[in-house]
Amino acid sequence: MAKVMGIGNALIDIMAELPDESLLKKYSFAKGSQEHVSKEVFDQFYGELSLAEARVIPGGSSANTIHALANLEHKTAFIGAVGNDEHGKMFEDDMSGAGVFTDMIHKEGDTGKVLHLKTPDNTITRIGYTGVNDELTPDDLSDKYLSNYSHLLIDGYMVPNEDFVQALADTNDIQYMKVIFDLASSHIAEGHREFLKKFIKSTVDILFANDLEAFSYTNNEPERAIKSLAKDCEVVVIKKGDKGSLIQRGSEFYPIPTAPATVVESSGAGDLYAAGFLYGLLKNYHLTHCGKIGAFLASKILEVEGARLSADRWREIKKMI
Repeated sequence: MAKVMGIGNALIDIMAELPDESLLKKYSFAKGSQEHVSKEVFDQFYGELSLAEARVIPGGSSANTIHALANLEHKTAFIGAVGNDEHGKMFEDDMSGAGVFTDMIHKEGDTGKVLHLKTPDNTITRIGYTGVNDELTPDDLSDKYLSNYSHLLIDGYMVPNEDFVQALADTNDIQYMKVIFDLASSHIAEGHREFLKKFIKSTVDILFANDLEAFSYTNNEPERAIKSLAKDCEVVVIKKGDKGSLIQRGSEFYPIPTAPATVVESSGAGDLYAAGFLYGLLKNYHLTHCGKIGAFLASKILEVEGARLSADRWREIKKMI
């Protein structure tokens, strides 16, 4: 049976409601944007929030996918960095509770957090601080053994730490694994294009991107972008939000529709799509079936807050799959 290890940012999602836009305006945060800020700015902003009714849910892109695969009864593991704080413990407990083997790197400092702030018009603004994830170095990989796993999922949000990602690509174990990679964000796809071109061509077997990320990386619309990306990777998936997704492997090309959902919040939709797609791929299902399972899982996470589903929902999902 395929075994999947994820390496990525260990984060805590904090869901809260704002009474108005005044605090966002005070810090010059555009409503509906995604902001990455320094510890100083995050702590100051965080200190002004009223979080008595906030929901705190473990997250992080590759962690979300690995957590979902574990709930689908795949053997999984996760490596990431956490601080020696309550949020770090919460993250580890959540992953372990799902059956994920966690091989965490503990560092002095804060576990990363992302604020998901909803204004009265239901617009969500995300403000993140990556915490100790930024402190990962190539030396942190020295005692990590990847050889027991057939697939490695690398979080694209780690690419700003090019030295760490390159060291990961250069490890001997990775030569014997299928490498899965998600482009993560349009800013990363554009800002680190030269690094990514070498990394993707030399290392990545299965690539996920959304339409905006694919455009930022290739300067092409999805249908042309996927053909370009498929020259460098075995399988490419481009997610187009409510317009479905595209899958290409060699000359095989398939458009996949979305699954119906009553949308509550979009956190983790792309990550759960990846989990569903990989579930099917690892079972050697046809690519259209893989895409439909991905779309189905994405629809289920859209109906809840955060990127975690209850045990009851997972039981229902496994029956339906």
